[in-house]
Amino acid sequence: MALTLSLLLMPPGWPQQVLAAALLAVIVWQGLTNHRRTDDLIFGQHKLMALTQELKGQQLVIESQNETLARQVDARTAELRESNIRLAAANLELLELDKLRSAVLSNVSHELRTPLTGILGSAQNLRDGLAGGLTQAQRDYVGMIEKDSGRLIRVVSELLDWGRLQAGQIELHRCTVAVQTMVDEVAMLLRPVADRKGVAITLQAGDPALRVHADEDKLKQIVINLVDNAVKFSPPESRVDVRIEADRKAVSVLVEDQGPGVPPEDRPHLFDRFYRGQAAEAAAGSGLGLAIAKNLARLHGGDITLRPGASRGSVFVLSLPLEQAA
Repeated sequence: MALTLSLLLMPPGWPQQVLAAALLAVIVWQGLTNHRRTDDLIFGQHKLMALTQELKGQQLVIESQNETLARQVDARTAELRESNIRLAAANLELLELDKLRSAVLSNVSHELRTPLTGILGSAQNLRDGLAGGLTQAQRDYVGMIEKDSGRLIRVVSELLDWGRLQAGQIELHRCTVAVQTMVDEVAMLLRPVADRKGVAITLQAGDPALRVHADEDKLKQIVINLVDNAVKFSPPESRVDVRIEADRKAVSVLVEDQGPGVPPEDRPHLFDRFYRGQAAEAAAGSGLGLAIAKNLARLHGGDITLRPGASRGSVFVLSLPLEQAA
């Protein structure tokens, strides 16, 4: 604008021509600049439209994929629902079968124990000569009957105990139990069995003041199982060590044998019901003893574990809360 006014006011001559040329150059430069801006704007609009179209296309693809995914999710959900229904039905059937099996097992075990007890008593009477004298061969056969009857009675008793544990029918009649006295009684009870096999049961004297609040009969049953197993899997001319350890909260009864130990592959299943490991194949039993003992220990608020890292044999640890901690 200033150049235009100066051009009009300036007298004719070469200055006016120079000013006119400058004005023309400015006009051309602004035109080119505006043209370039217009081109950039048009190019930007075209690019924006292309991006918009691309986004719309991608949005359609995403919507299609979402619909497909939703249909797949619905289908999988329906399949999962049907699978859950079938699984629930199978679980109910298994529960009913387990209840039926437990009932049959309990009834059969109960019916077996009475005649087995009678057979054992009759064999003991024959051995004691109540029916007259016996020859040596007859005594041997009576001894076999007595031994096998006792083993069957123990198996039947384990089956009955397991059935009661599964049914929640085990009641604990707690009282104050001196741990050392209880362990001494178990050792005295099992020492004749160990002596016949050539296994020595050794006791390390513990604190006689250690007491637990427990069912004495059930607690004794646990320790009998652990010591009896240790004797069963110990070789002749070896020993089973029983000792008591305690801290401020718990008391532990440790039963250590010098047998072959528990193979690593058997350890995860050691306390499973009816499980018999490699070392147990040659020994008599139902495979329920450790499972029952562990469950009884847990009912008392304790546990039974296999101590790892034993260089020889096995070390089973029964842990129970002390009376004041119970």
